[in-house]
Amino acid sequence: MILINKTLLALSKGFRGWIALMVVLKMVILVGITMFANSIGAILGRINDLSITNEELSANIIQALIASVLMLVGELLVGEAEYYCTAKSRLTLRERILGKVMELDVRDVDAIGASDAINAAVDGIETMQVYYNQYLPGIVYSFIAPIYLFFNLWNKSSLAALVLLVFSIVIMPVNALISRKIFVLKQEYWDGLSDLTSYYLESINGLVTTELFNRGEDREATLFGKAKHLGLVVINIMKVNFLGVGGNEFFINAGIFTSTLIVSIQAMKGELPLTSALIVLLLSYGFFSAFRKLHWISHSALMGIAAAQNISRILDIDTSIKVDPDCPEDPEGFEGIKLDNVSFSYKGRDSVLTGVNMKIRKGETTAIVGESGSGKSTVANMLLRFYDAQEGNIYFRGKNNISYTPEELRKHIIMVPQFVYIFSGTLRENLLIANEQATEEDMRDALFQVKLLDWADTLPQGLDTPLGDAGSILSGGQRQKIGIARALLSKAEYIVFDESTSSVDESSEQEIWRCINGLALTRTLIIISHRLSTIRNADNIYVLEKGKICEHGSHDELMAKNGLYSRLVEQQNILEMMGERSLAHG
Repeated sequence: MILINKTLLALSKGFRGWIALMVVLKMVILVGITMFANSIGAILGRINDLSITNEELSANIIQALIASVLMLVGELLVGEAEYYCTAKSRLTLRERILGKVMELDVRDVDAIGASDAINAAVDGIETMQVYYNQYLPGIVYSFIAPIYLFFNLWNKSSLAALVLLVFSIVIMPVNALISRKIFVLKQEYWDGLSDLTSYYLESINGLVTTELFNRGEDREATLFGKAKHLGLVVINIMKVNFLGVGGNEFFINAGIFTSTLIVSIQAMKGELPLTSALIVLLLSYGFFSAFRKLHWISHSALMGIAAAQNISRILDIDTSIKVDPDCPEDPEGFEGIKLDNVSFSYKGRDSVLTGVNMKIRKGETTAIVGESGSGKSTVANMLLRFYDAQEGNIYFRGKNNISYTPEELRKHIIMVPQFVYIFSGTLRENLLIANEQATEEDMRDALFQVKLLDWADTLPQGLDTPLGDAGSILSGGQRQKIGIARALLSKAEYIVFDESTSSVDESSEQEIWRCINGLALTRTLIIISHRLSTIRNADNIYVLEKGKICEHGSHDELMAKNGLYSRLVEQQNILEMMGERSLAHG
């Protein structure tokens, strides 16, 4: 089986010239080998009967020296070409993978896991290098070299040349049988590696939880089992590979032995000059040198193919987003945000939203509430075009939101998520993510509004103080406030708060809600919160139940209806009272 993989060939764009150069250089080396064999064969074949003249001897020695220099220079240049091919391929592929990952939107994140991205960008690309700098040039060379040698030996011993060519062809199906088995094992290897890496990362990230519940030994045992399984797969690959090496070597040596026997008999009968016989013997190894090397590296090439499948899965993700400037506008011309009979479901799941109608008026505060799984966060994600409606329309400022690119839309609508991510770097760098043009005064004003300016002034280097790995020096409340400060710096008129206080302590939560209530004076707010007591002042409250709006209105209006909202408020009041009593008795 010739390991020609379409994905790997497609990914080679940008450094194919280096691969072609290596093939050319290998042929230059083969020409040098042929010259050397002809000159040495001529000397040895006639030195015994002293029929070679000094001039002929000198000419053959010079030819041998030239051939040696040619081979040496060729080998050195092949090494250089391999180095540049490796460097170029690593750079090109990593740029493509990183660029693709950076293109992913929320809708695409589920299609790729962290462990797969790491394996693809690091181990996968490293594994693919052997395919590009050795296997691919070698496979092209292995087709050209036997034909070149066949015609070089045809006028010496046509029978021996034919035998060598036949044996070099027979090796291919033998390799195919071995390679097919290894290919299956290699795919199992990559699946096992991905599973092991994912489990290991999960174990590191969840170390605190594991230790709290004394489950470290359980995870260690599972991790050991996965590592052991991966080790057994590697051992099986090595077993099959060594079996292939044995079969490969058998046919190679059988071909060389048969050709040697033929030219020996022909030489003893006087049918073949000793010089020609020696040249055949010297060049017979050249028929199989490429195949021998290919077999040794074929298992690495198969790993590269398996890795390419993972990389291809990432690169094949369709990140395009529909933008239609000419789609129909809202007949009503509503100034704010309007959801018109919107339905949506995630792949492989039941409908999340069904026939949702909602109006978010500019300058007001709109709250979206409901039990877990009712579709609240899905609505928030659709407002920012993380997902698009599968049925119905969403309008922003009277225009269908698919007439805006996500980048255009997110200049006007921003979100403060449940967990604000802080990048490793300084406070300034984390704030400038929202607006690269923000001035020092802008940042200080945003921090002042979220009650963080006094804290920032106490930092050793002010705004240029590093926040640690993923914001490790921050409390949960500070993290969320920085998220709100980013929203302010973005200058967006609409701010979505998606459970933005669910991960902070009560004191921080109260501070954050005071900040949010202050923003209601200058921004249009869309609030999703599990704490219903915090949204009672909202201008309009939509209540979702199983993906449908069951009621909407102000807090007082909804309480008067004695519907789902009223029941949720009463349940939460009871839970809060029980919590307060528990604390009092504690």
